[in-house]
Order: sequence, then structure tokens, then C-alpha cells
Amino acid sequence: MIRPFREAFALLAVSCLITAPARAQSALISEVRLGVLAHDVPILGLQREHGLDLNGEVLFVSPVAATAIAGIGPAWQWLFQPRPNLGVDYNTAGQTSQAYAGLSWTPWQRPEVFGLPGTAFLEISFGGSVNDGRIYSPDNSRLDLGANLLFRESIELGYRFAEGTSVSLFFEHSSNAGLGSYNYGLNNLGLRVGHRF
Repeated sequence: MIRPFREAFALLAVSCLITAPARAQSALISEVRLGVLAHDVPILGLQREHGLDLNGEVLFVSPVAATAIAGIGPAWQWLFQPRPNLGVDYNTAGQTSQAYAGLSWTPWQRPEVFGLPGTAFLEISFGGSVNDGRIYSPDNSRLDLGANLLFRESIELGYRFAEGTSVSLFFEHSSNAGLGSYNYGLNNLGLRVGHRF
């Protein structure tokens, strides 16, 4: 692994955490989430890499104003109001880490599930990622990612309490969608805690 590249991941995560509260005051940041993920879980494939990933993500306010989509039916407004995201997964075992950016949508929200104050939500995202993994691993000890630039998708099911704090189950998948000679995708699964401003 290239040491400066790994240090850049750590620097991005720390800077997001430190500057997020200040930026939130300017109404650019919608939410900050932190998580611990099981790395390369054997979903849709075998597990080659191990360890835990420390995840940090900033979700920005949607650039589409509510007034711009007022004429669209309430059931479909979520589709036209995504939130840009920027995040990082830092692998604590020295294996593949990644930084990512994309768009997040919230297609489902339901208030006061089980009588709790707050809102249950389902979130999906799509975008791209850059990683420090291996394109090809001859000894099968690492993922054959096929590229250091990949597509990335995620799904998250959580509950946001009345004060804006959320707890969620999170799954993400990164791969080259079969565009490279090797395409052993990276799957991470874990828990995240967030705070919405």
C-alpha cells in the first residue's frame, strides 16, 4: 500500500468530523454519519479481505429546492431531491480503503414506528469511489478489483429520533460493473450513527 494515500484517507475523515459542525451553520451540510463496517463480507461472493472499516460520511443539502418540485406528487418528490454525499472507508487491517462521492435518495420515511418519536427511513445512493486496493492479486489474498476507480452503491435502513440523531444498518458495494478484466467487488456491512442538522 502507498502510505501517503492511506494517510490521506485518515486526514479526510478527521477533517470531515472537525469542520462539519461549523459548515452546518452555513446550511450546506444536511447530515454527518459515522460507522463501523465489517470489511468484504461474503455477500454476492467469497471473502478475501478482512478487518473493520471506519466510515465517515457528510451528506449535503439537496441543490433542488422544495419549491422547484412542488408540482410533483408527494410519492415521487424524493426522486428529484437527492443529497450529494462525500465519504471515506478506512480499513484498520491495512487492506483496501476507499473514498467516495455520489448522490443519496430517501424513497421511504415513516414517522413514529413502534410508537417511538422520530422517523424510520430507507436510503439508497449511487456514485463512484477511488481505492488503494489491488487491480489483480496473484495469491488470492486480496481482492482483484480490476480498477482503482469503481462504481459504488449503498442501501441503509435506519431510525432518526426526534432530536436528529439516527442509528442505521448500512450495506455498500463497489465494483467496476464488469468493465475490467477482474471484477471482484468490495462489500461492506455495518452500523452507523448520524446527526441531522
